[in-house]
Amino acid sequence: MNNVRIVTDSNVAIAPELIERHQIRILPHLIKANGKISEEQPDYGVEALFAQLPPAAMLTRDQLPLVLPADLNSIVRCYQQVAREAEQIVSIHLSSQLSPMWNMARRAAEMLKGRYTIRVIDSMSASYGLGILVEMAAEAAARGAPVHEIARLVNGAVPHLYLSVFSESLNYLERSAHLSGSQSILGTLLGIKAMLMMEEGKFHPLEKVQTREEVVDKLFEFVGEFAHVERVGIMQHMYADERETLTERLRELLPNATIQAIPYPPSLAVHLGPNMLGVVVYEGA
Repeated sequence: MNNVRIVTDSNVAIAPELIERHQIRILPHLIKANGKISEEQPDYGVEALFAQLPPAAMLTRDQLPLVLPADLNSIVRCYQQVAREAEQIVSIHLSSQLSPMWNMARRAAEMLKGRYTIRVIDSMSASYGLGILVEMAAEAAARGAPVHEIARLVNGAVPHLYLSVFSESLNYLERSAHLSGSQSILGTLLGIKAMLMMEEGKFHPLEKVQTREEVVDKLFEFVGEFAHVERVGIMQHMYADERETLTERLRELLPNATIQAIPYPPSLAVHLGPNMLGVVVYEGA
């Protein structure tokens, strides 16, 4: 029996071979769009999400999609199943500011308190950042580290993760980044793209640009500010050419870093909308 097993959620960006090797369990988010609820699964990506919705510029606040957690009983069952194969569980999830999954997982762990040792961790990050934390935890568990040591490792890595994105869908950002309605309307009319940075698990607006070339330049500058970049994940929607340009420039700047394209998950797209480009940076010590 492995001493510790890792559980996460479907927002995670992690290689399938790592999931299989470490037997990582993934709880699916539920995505509510246009009155329909779908599980976030490999066959339900952002194109399927946006196909359910009117064009971004026409969406009202009431029509914006939502991310929901797996139901409480499903999480409890998952933990019970994992506990048959492990003595302890570390459960790491998408930022609690973006999803109720962390809170629901905590409730499930509390229900099982006294029967199983379960540590639930808020990644304060998303996608590739969450994936890096899950990978660290799984590799530590494979080395035989106990649950408290894994939690300390993961919590110590959280402040080294940075996420910045540009999005054209300003009406989505009214809710997720607290833009005002007037800012959203004016920005849309002017063709403005908003730059956001994640701080303490929440998106905050930084500045605005108008051209796609500026988007690439700003993200390149953002990554270049860090002294010890080890990994960069780049996600996009309708910005494929710009992602390639940014990737090439970053590989020249950071020849020893891992730089890779990552999926844009629906559980993040409900906050940022279509037409976006973003990076997740992991800075080592």
